[in-house]
Amino acid sequence: MAAEPVLRVEDLVVEYPLPRRRPFAPRTALRAVAGVSLELHAGECLGIVGESGCGKSSLGRGILQLVRPAAGRVWFDGVDLCRLSPRALRPYRRALQVVFQDPLASLNPRMTVAEIVGEPLAVHRPELPAEDRRRAVDAMLERVGLRSAMGARYPNEFSGGQRQRISIARAMIGGPRVLVCDEPVSSLDVSIQAQICNLLRDLQRDTGVALLFISHDLAIVRYLSQRVLVMYLGRVMEEGPRAGFFARPGHPYSQALVGAVPLPDPDRGGPDPELLLAGDPPSPANPPTGCVFRNRCPHAHPACAGAPPALESLPGGRRLACHRWRELAAAPEDAPCPPT
Repeated sequence: MAAEPVLRVEDLVVEYPLPRRRPFAPRTALRAVAGVSLELHAGECLGIVGESGCGKSSLGRGILQLVRPAAGRVWFDGVDLCRLSPRALRPYRRALQVVFQDPLASLNPRMTVAEIVGEPLAVHRPELPAEDRRRAVDAMLERVGLRSAMGARYPNEFSGGQRQRISIARAMIGGPRVLVCDEPVSSLDVSIQAQICNLLRDLQRDTGVALLFISHDLAIVRYLSQRVLVMYLGRVMEEGPRAGFFARPGHPYSQALVGAVPLPDPDRGGPDPELLLAGDPPSPANPPTGCVFRNRCPHAHPACAGAPPALESLPGGRRLACHRWRELAAAPEDAPCPPT
């Protein structure tokens, strides 16, 4: 019997209100996340990928209740977090933590590093003696690769990579069960990216924390994640285990993303021209009818303009939302896809 997921998301919808175009006009909203469902198990890393603006960060914020979802459910420990008031949510904040893209913007410049890292303990474990809290902060700073003496300094005195280590220390000190990482290395140098990724991997191994890793960098997702979920215009296009996803992605959008990843092979050449996507994603305020990817899909068919494709469950733990996935899967790997 499969273990119960530590986190289960059902049909999550996240919307942002749009300004009225004229007085007394009906209110409208931009739907950033449109009915996403997923499961996250203890000790695993689920990579969330897609182009900028596809709803990855809004999904993470909706799961954490930093943005209140318009619909759907987020189940944690048998409790639907979407139904809780801000006060009732507070005990769950310790178990659900986040690391943001810009560490400097998420660290209070008026607080020392020791105060920043120790704040979750002060909030969620106020009974802990001050000396025990200080020792816990020192140990966590050492665990993320910083000297405990650095706790007396302020965030502006550190490099970008060191500030991200501080953010990770703050998130991990309370012993979370789920850690949402929202583009945590995208603003760092490549060598520092590798160090932070290795740190996250080590922390996951040692603590069993489940990672929801949001990124547009598929190479990093391939290194860290056990499963990959692809989003486009707020919807799930594909999900599956890492090995199968990168060996042969099933959705045309996934194929384009994987095909665009540069490889250290001079004989390979550039990306396959047939997989290159034309134009930019449509606005989520005015998505296409039917399959939202059809305007950019090289295999679009008239049927794609009708009903949206269902997200079907396939063998091997994969899910796919494409009207033509059976035709595409039946085509030999090196053969052209079936004509439209």
